[in-house]
Amino acid sequence: MSKGPSWLARGGSSVALWGFALSVVLIGWRTGEILAVAVFAAAAQWEFYLLQERKGAVVFKGLGIASGLMVYAILWFCWVAYPRAAHMDRLWEEALFVLTAVVLLLRVVLGSRGTLLPMETAGLTLLGVIYIPFLLSFLCRIAIEPNNYSDPRIAALFVMLVTKLGDTGAFVAGSLLGRHRLLPRISPNKTWEGFAGGLLATLLASLVIVFLGRDGPLRLHLLDAVLLGLGLGSLGVWGDLAKSAAKRDAHVKDSGHWIPGIGGALDLVDSLLFTAPAFYFYGLARFGGAAISWIPR
Repeated sequence: MSKGPSWLARGGSSVALWGFALSVVLIGWRTGEILAVAVFAAAAQWEFYLLQERKGAVVFKGLGIASGLMVYAILWFCWVAYPRAAHMDRLWEEALFVLTAVVLLLRVVLGSRGTLLPMETAGLTLLGVIYIPFLLSFLCRIAIEPNNYSDPRIAALFVMLVTKLGDTGAFVAGSLLGRHRLLPRISPNKTWEGFAGGLLATLLASLVIVFLGRDGPLRLHLLDAVLLGLGLGSLGVWGDLAKSAAKRDAHVKDSGHWIPGIGGALDLVDSLLFTAPAFYFYGLARFGGAAISWIPR
């Protein structure tokens, strides 16, 4: 089959999704930003649970997705609806995870669904909450929490652009030049050439964006651009491989089929699940109380 239709479908979907993302972020409606990420997180989490059911596991989809949505409800309440409670959001988030774990354990102990592997059910359900909605919520944190190095919305766009351009670079380089497999037991289509292409794309994207925004909305040093480009590029690949491991475990090719040329919501956000938290904590370490002192400001 020709690669042309696949490239066209992927390109069309990417343009539409980027138009949507830019509209949501640049409008500056923080409720809309949180809601948009929450919708994609819930869709990706649903697909993750379907993968587990596909391999014969039992998961509590409703409980898991409700818990995942509560992560975003806490962010919205603490940072948008009632900002004076912003300092409480981590405490409420921790309480949510404890409550979710307790409810899961009670449910499997009561055996309401007669599962033969109760700990597997509880573990996979909780994993779905942490792996997708919790990790992706760092994209919201980047977009809404104030910082002293950038406009938060521009920082969120930076993470999305660098990460997804890395995905595109890996796809193009792997399709055109791919010869040597990266981890064939997990993802037979991933190649070292694709990995190198993705890393080069993230590095170039990071350097260009930081250079253009250095005196404006993104006050990062060029060394930051190099570290973030290489770091986010590498982590994006691991995010993709983590998703590939889940799909291979369930013996399916795509997590979904509703995004032409891409697959499902999990296929769309997989790399961001690793890069968004990494960027968030890099910002804290670099410009917060534990600043990385050897990088110029």
